Amino acid sequence: MVMKKNKYVDIFLREAEEHLESLRKGILSLEKDGATPEAYNGLLRSTHTLKGSANMVDLIELAGIAHRMEDLLKELQAGALEFSPDLIDVLLVATDAIEALMAQAHSGGGIKVNVDSVVESLVAGQVVDQSTGTAADAQSAGVERRRSVRASVERLDQLMNGMGEILLSHRALSERQRQMTEVLRQVDQFAKRMRRSENAALIKTLRASLASVISDFERDRLQLGYQAEEVYQRTMELRLLPLATITDEFERSLRNLSRSLGKELRFMVQGQEVELDRSMLDAIKPILLHVLNNAVDHGIEDPETRVKLGKPKAGQVTLQAQYEGSFVQIIVRDDGRGLDPEKIRATAVERGMLSAEAAKAMRDDALLYLVFEPGFTTREFITDVSGRGVGLDVVKSNLDQVKGDMTLTSELGLGTELILRLPLSTAIFTGLLVESGGGIYIVPQHYVAEILRLSPNDILEEVGRAVIRLRNTSIPLYSLAEVLQIEQEEATKPRLTILVLRFREQAMALLIDRTIGLQEVVVKDLGCQLKSLEFFSGATILNDGTPALILSVADLFAGRRERSNVGRLRQAHEEALATICRGRILVVDDSITTRTMEKNILETHHYEVVVAVSGFDALEKLDAGRFDLMVSDVEMPGMTGFELTRKVRQREDTREMPVIIVSSLALDEHRRQGMDAGAQAYIVKGNFQQGTLLDTVETLIS
Repeated sequence: MVMKKNKYVDIFLREAEEHLESLRKGILSLEKDGATPEAYNGLLRSTHTLKGSANMVDLIELAGIAHRMEDLLKELQAGALEFSPDLIDVLLVATDAIEALMAQAHSGGGIKVNVDSVVESLVAGQVVDQSTGTAADAQSAGVERRRSVRASVERLDQLMNGMGEILLSHRALSERQRQMTEVLRQVDQFAKRMRRSENAALIKTLRASLASVISDFERDRLQLGYQAEEVYQRTMELRLLPLATITDEFERSLRNLSRSLGKELRFMVQGQEVELDRSMLDAIKPILLHVLNNAVDHGIEDPETRVKLGKPKAGQVTLQAQYEGSFVQIIVRDDGRGLDPEKIRATAVERGMLSAEAAKAMRDDALLYLVFEPGFTTREFITDVSGRGVGLDVVKSNLDQVKGDMTLTSELGLGTELILRLPLSTAIFTGLLVESGGGIYIVPQHYVAEILRLSPNDILEEVGRAVIRLRNTSIPLYSLAEVLQIEQEEATKPRLTILVLRFREQAMALLIDRTIGLQEVVVKDLGCQLKSLEFFSGATILNDGTPALILSVADLFAGRRERSNVGRLRQAHEEALATICRGRILVVDDSITTRTMEKNILETHHYEVVVAVSGFDALEKLDAGRFDLMVSDVEMPGMTGFELTRKVRQREDTREMPVIIVSSLALDEHRRQGMDAGAQAYIVKGNFQQGTLLDTVETLIS
């Protein structure tokens, strides 16, 4: 495999070198000077820190070896194993393997160390295979393979961008041809007026030459168009990858999750051969992972409960993919407990998302979509899996970015089904050009339900808002220019052009000036300066060479309820961003890698961070100043994180301060100990993602 290197690996490697040297010296000292409690404690501390820090930077193989070394040393310390030279050999082989894995982590080379053999030796207590494998020979080859793959991907992206530019240039040529044809028509009119002039013959000759040039130009343009389209399609095919590229790893992930939750699971994937653009696969991977994790954690019941309900002990989760025209439909279905509309309704009211009256009036099928709102969760205790109210919010935001749509249905006690509808590629789509307030904008065609021409008398008012009636259904009406806050002259027209959009089983009507037509749209990024521009998801170049913005339909639907407050909300958001310090946080961990990672992540997002290297150090820091939250490891010298948390809860000044446990201890028993000690959240280092920490901190501080 090829190791994934992140920016914290170098910090980890510097720390790991010290621990590796301590391990080798300590192991040889055991054989030379005999075992002492101090010697075992030092070795255990090094292996434990290596395990936790390696998990934090996704070096899973290295963490696994350190974990088994820790287990073996604990057995020796407890007297469960008899000390012998064979055990020293095993421990030294394990340190060699860790060193090789560290070298490869530094270079990014392919792993050729026989990790399974090392782990097997640690379990058996003797070296079972003398050749654990060295990374030296494989390292250069692994690096070369990685570089070639990376280079080919980069070149493919460059080729795609270049082909997009060629297609845009081809469309511009079509506009130039139209302009030349118009010039030819004007020449014909001029020639008629100059029929009796002595220059009539010359004008006729010039006209014939111009017509010939235009004819040749059209032939060349058509030929260029055919070739460009052919190369673009072939390039697109090179970018297409099967869904199995991302789903193959889901099975193990879900198996581990279900086992950690004490549940049994049958996971099935259908349609793994369905192909999508590589960038689309990258975008939907976190979407599917969140949906599947949510199905296992929230949906599937424990075996005892399922048996009582007359269900099979093992829950069923299915992921199914199929083509639907120029789209891919992905269905995630489970046979779990289903979503409870009444519980969602109560949570929405409790969290201030809806008033009691609005919640009561909302239909159950519409109510289900509240689970995708930011901060929504029905969990009371936060872990690294659930309770932060961010999982399905990520699904919604990522789906909006790729211009996808979804349909959610659920039946209490029987299960939930989520249907995702995705374009094959994010790079090109068919868009409808519309004009509003003097500007031209593009709406992705798959959101357009109908285009209507109505009289002003067809606009009605219901509950204080403008609506139109379409097949006995009231659809709210908004002016696109008003939504975008574009000034336009008041004009009374006998007929109005109205665009009806559909999104997640909802409908919206937009008043526009006119529709222009359909165009294949090559998407251009807005750039960092315009990335946060509201209501737009990208830009493109029109056939006449002018730029146009692509409307974000998801933003239009999300912002419609507070249209009159758009300016105020933007101002409030800017004021919030201008506030540098969002809170003061104490980070407690004896590992420099973990401390540095957590400190950098939090400071990057405008939190003030103070670090402590032990529980005693943390208490001194708490005496010296006030903190809004504490993040703590569990296994630290002198005082565990659980003990520190209990002391925090006993103090008058820190009794209400939220505490997040970040530890490599992953059993349910450890989570319960954290909850009993008074922690509000528990994150396992092996599942650590910076978004998890940030979202948890924001949830608890806010």
